Amino acid sequence: MSQSINYDLAKDALHKLNTDDTISSAHGLLCGFYCVKQDIHLDEWLNEILVSIDLNNLLEKEARQVLAEIFNNTSEQLGDPTLNFWPVIADDDSPLREQANTLIEWCQGYLVGLGLSSVETSDEEVTEMIKDISEISQLDADLLDTDDNTEDFYEIVEFVRIGVLFIQETLQPSKQDFISPTQLH
Repeated sequence: MSQSINYDLAKDALHKLNTDDTISSAHGLLCGFYCVKQDIHLDEWLNEILVSIDLNNLLEKEARQVLAEIFNNTSEQLGDPTLNFWPVIADDDSPLREQANTLIEWCQGYLVGLGLSSVETSDEEVTEMIKDISEISQLDADLLDTDDNTEDFYEIVEFVRIGVLFIQETLQPSKQDFISPTQLH
């Protein structure tokens, strides 16, 4: 499983700032925002995850820059027609328990992001997917590092990943050119 946002770098950047959030939760929140509305700004996200930031402090200024890159990268990933989106969770080198905890944190943040954006839908599949992600956010992360558990975990991550893309596409249809089958003839 690959991800283009480096979890450890992102975690270190957020740790330097005044927040109680984890990077997984913060990224989930951002993705929840993006699924409901595409016109969000960096400061809207930062205001939700940070208590304060001192841009005169070099460490905080550098950490903000990393978060800005995550913000921009996430926007690009969610708009990528090749489905190149990955939740920011602990990587494959981390113990399975840590990976599971960060996925749970990510799902919790995602649900908060949807809620803060006042998600409204009558689409039953979207509602069902949100319920499924809610159930994942309440899982017990006390997993043993076994091949079966690892395989099951990656299937859950893939389910969440594709589910988020589905929710986003349903709530915010892409602006890509669409050619209807009738135009092909």
